[in-house]
Amino acid sequence: MAKSKLKAALDREQGVNYKLERQKKLQKVAEKRKRQKAPKIGEVEEDEEEDVADGSDLEIEEFDDDAEQIPKLVKTKVAIRNKGAPQDDEDEDEDEDEEDIPLSDIESLASEDRADVVPHQRLTINNTAALLRSLKSFALPAMLPFSAVQSVTSENPVVIADVEDDLNRELAFYRQSLDAVTEARRRLKKEGIPFTRPTDYFAEMVKSEEQMGKVRTKMLDSAARQKASADARRQRDLKKFGKAVQVAKLQERQKEKRETLDRISTLKRKRQGADLTTNEGDMFDVALEDAAVTASKDRAERRAKGAADGPNRKRQKKDSKFGFGGKKRFSKSNDAQSAGDMSGYSVKKMKGGGKPGKSRPGKSKRARM
Repeated sequence: MAKSKLKAALDREQGVNYKLERQKKLQKVAEKRKRQKAPKIGEVEEDEEEDVADGSDLEIEEFDDDAEQIPKLVKTKVAIRNKGAPQDDEDEDEDEDEEDIPLSDIESLASEDRADVVPHQRLTINNTAALLRSLKSFALPAMLPFSAVQSVTSENPVVIADVEDDLNRELAFYRQSLDAVTEARRRLKKEGIPFTRPTDYFAEMVKSEEQMGKVRTKMLDSAARQKASADARRQRDLKKFGKAVQVAKLQERQKEKRETLDRISTLKRKRQGADLTTNEGDMFDVALEDAAVTASKDRAERRAKGAADGPNRKRQKKDSKFGFGGKKRFSKSNDAQSAGDMSGYSVKKMKGGGKPGKSRPGKSKRARM
C-alpha cells in the first residue's frame, strides 16, 4: 500500500530503514515455515494473472520482434497462507504482503530463503496501433483553417552537432521558433486575420479608480518608507564617519603629545654637556619659563598696539549702526558724573530768581486810564 508524503517525511526524519525491515520480515516468515514443517509457496494474486493473460496475449504476439525495447517491471509478492496460523498474524502481515519488494532485497537473501519468494513480472508494451487510434479519435481535421489551429510543425529536423553545448542547443531552438513564427505570420496574413494591436486601441482598465488609488497610495507609502530607511542609513553612516574623525583627531593629539615629549627628551640629552654644577632640570625649567614670559609679552604688546590704533573700521561701522555695546539695563540712570554735570542747566528755564514784573492795575485805575 502506498504511504502518504507526510508519513514518508516522518519516516525519513526518524531514520526508518524499510529495506532492512523487509529483509527481517522475510527471514521471519521463512523461519516460521520451517518450524511448521509445512512450507507452501505463495501464489500470485489471481486478478493480476488475469490482467496479464487477457491483455498481453495478443500484444505479445504482435510485438515479439521488439522484445528488446519492452521495459520490464519486476514485482515480487509474498503470500503467506498457513491454515494453522492464527488469524491475527495474517491480518498483521497482510499489508506487508501487498507491498512491492525491490529485486535488490531478494538478491541479498540467502539461497534457502529465496525458495519462499515468487517473482512476478508485468509486461508493458508500446502499443503503437492503440496509441494511433486514440490520437485519431481527438485529432483535429486537416480541413480546418490555420487561424483555428494555429499550430506550426517544423518539416526540417533540428540537427545539433553537440547536444551538450547549451549555447548551440538554445540557438537551434531559437531559430526553429523564429521560422515557425515567420510561417504563422505569413499564413495569418494570407487568411486576412489581424494579429497585431491597432494604434488607436483603447484597453479598459480591469481595476477601478478606487482600487488603483489604493495601489498608488501603497506604492507612495512604500517609496516613503524606503526613503526614510535610506536617510536613516545615511545618518548612521555619517555618525560612524564622525566618530572615526573624532578618533583620528584624538590620535593626532596623542601623536603631537608624544612628539613634544620626544623633543623635550632630545633637548635634555643635548644639554648633557653643560656645567656639572648646574642642575639640568633647573636649566630646562628656566628655559620654559623664559619662553612663557616671552609669549605673554608678545600678547601684551599686540593688545596695546591694538588699543592705541583704536578699533578697526568694521568695528566702528558696527558701533555706529547698532551701538557700542556695554551696559543695557539702567542705561538712563544717573551716576556721579552725570549728576554733577551743570552744563545744560538754565536759570531762566528753571524759573530762577529775578525782578518780578508790574502787577495789573486795579479796576478803578483801569477805569481812569
